Amino acid sequence: MDERNKDLPLIVSEILIEMHEVKEGIKDLRDDMRGMKSAIEQMASLMHRQQEHTNTMFQVLMEENRKNTEFMVAAFREEAQATRQRLDNQEGRISKLENR
Repeated sequence: MDERNKDLPLIVSEILIEMHEVKEGIKDLRDDMRGMKSAIEQMASLMHRQQEHTNTMFQVLMEENRKNTEFMVAAFREEAQATRQRLDNQEGRISKLENR
């Protein structure tokens, strides 16, 4: 082998070693990326379930609020009718006294 090329086998072997290390590094990186993708998918799934739960709780609260409002309106309506009845009775008695 001529003098210029005597280091060529060493250089080629070092390049092959480096290429193998790069290949292993890429494989490790891909594995890490798969793990990250899996973690992101799990997090997205968890966030989706949490949002669904929050929406359900919001709907429950809205329904309870609607029921409470209807109950309060009915109670005020009954009280208003009773008060109106008492006022009408008082007005009737006053009118009778005034007509005498």
